[in-house]
Amino acid sequence: MGIPFGRYQLLKKIASGGMGQVLLAKKGQDDFEKLVVLKRILPHLVEDEEFFTMFRDEAKITMRLDHPNIARINEFGVEAGVHYIEMEYVAGEDVRRIEKRAAAVGKGIPIGFILKIIADAAAGLDFAHKARDAKGVPLGLVHRDVSPQNVLIGFDGSVKLIDFGVAKAAGRAQHTATGILKGKFPYMSPEQAQGEELDCRSDVFALGIVLWEQLTGRRLFKGENDLATQRLVRACQVPAPSSVEPSVPAGLDPITLKALSKDPAERYQDAAELRNALEDFALQNAIPTSSSSLAAFMQDLYAERIAKEADPRFFEEDSGLTDLDVGGLSKPANAASGATVVDRNKLPPGNATQVHGTQLLPPPSKSSPLPKVVGAVVLLLGISAGVYLGTRPDVKPVVEGVPPPVVAAPVEANPQPRALVVHIVSEPSGASVELAGANVGQTPFDAHVEKVKLPVAVRLTAEGYEPAEATLTDMTGPTLSLAMKKKVAVVKPPTGGSGGKNPDIKTSR
Repeated sequence: MGIPFGRYQLLKKIASGGMGQVLLAKKGQDDFEKLVVLKRILPHLVEDEEFFTMFRDEAKITMRLDHPNIARINEFGVEAGVHYIEMEYVAGEDVRRIEKRAAAVGKGIPIGFILKIIADAAAGLDFAHKARDAKGVPLGLVHRDVSPQNVLIGFDGSVKLIDFGVAKAAGRAQHTATGILKGKFPYMSPEQAQGEELDCRSDVFALGIVLWEQLTGRRLFKGENDLATQRLVRACQVPAPSSVEPSVPAGLDPITLKALSKDPAERYQDAAELRNALEDFALQNAIPTSSSSLAAFMQDLYAERIAKEADPRFFEEDSGLTDLDVGGLSKPANAASGATVVDRNKLPPGNATQVHGTQLLPPPSKSSPLPKVVGAVVLLLGISAGVYLGTRPDVKPVVEGVPPPVVAAPVEANPQPRALVVHIVSEPSGASVELAGANVGQTPFDAHVEKVKLPVAVRLTAEGYEPAEATLTDMTGPTLSLAMKKKVAVVKPPTGGSGGKNPDIKTSR
């Protein structure tokens, strides 16, 4: 038996923190029961009018995103003084946990499924980016938090993006309190890391990061701390996937690198272009990408869990609900009794705030805004995607029809070196070497750079040659070879005869 909460029966705690809870719940009775996810916000956090307005507006906006590749928000309201959002329940797992699970059982994710997942996620992004309100005005949505944790894969082969409204709210809070609210630095675009204005191309870049990491089995931008990671994102040094993992078809290199162009103008200009490129590649190379095949893979990978959840007693065991009776969340003094509910199917057009004569979540009293807004948004960003499980081990993708690569010996569990050592050579030799603007010697030169200081700019100069530049990052190999171009000689016209013109140079046909 679950714990009653208005029209719901709370079945299981998915995640919780100091700001609220994410719960699996049952809605309806008898043959009309269905599973949903509830996000409940602690009452004291919605006593602030600024947070309340943000919470309400973002929920209303996201409720308009009705697309098969976006997890639906069905309704939002208040029950017994507790504000909540009801979301679609996706029976499955997020991409980060899937890759960890696949690694644990010695499997890789087939490359066709990687293309399917990224293409479907791009379809959901494109729909959101181009969404309009009831008056036809573009909503201008940007997800801002596209990452493996926010892409869910269902046991039925479905692909769902989550946390659209939350990411939009997080963007507003970050704008209000710069430096307080942090996103996932390893999945930011360079312009996001710089704090610049964002558009849909920032989400394309973030999805490109997910694609690169799934193809190579490695992390693209991951420093020893947030600052180092942010430097890597800004430097945007991206090797071709096939150069990192030889089993990746070379034809995917230009697609991935275009999505990860540092300059937004050189990327795919919307998520639909990225989706089309991936689907065309799969079609031309006869790579299976069907939902049924992805479903079979998921059901095989999670066979034990699926069988366990099929038992009705599953939700009665280890639910974690011992502290979640209705009285566990205190009711604020000014809260109305009963429930006020807004259903996505009954939303009025425009920005109306009345439904059948009832005000939508009556605004609470004012109090100190900033700490509560930031705290609640951080909660919603973090807990809805589950607990972050750390850096995954390297997992090589499975490529149908391509011989498997030679498996490298397992990496010893020793600490990673704290310094990057790179042997810098040039053509011609003897060029002056500058690291971060300081002259350090001549080529050939062994550079020793602490990883916390990466990325570091390298500049080579030599008499009669154009300067050569590069950037040292965590992805730089043990040797950096730079070829320098000779300077073009400037031909000065003669001063005498022919009116100062060279008779041997034609100026017209």
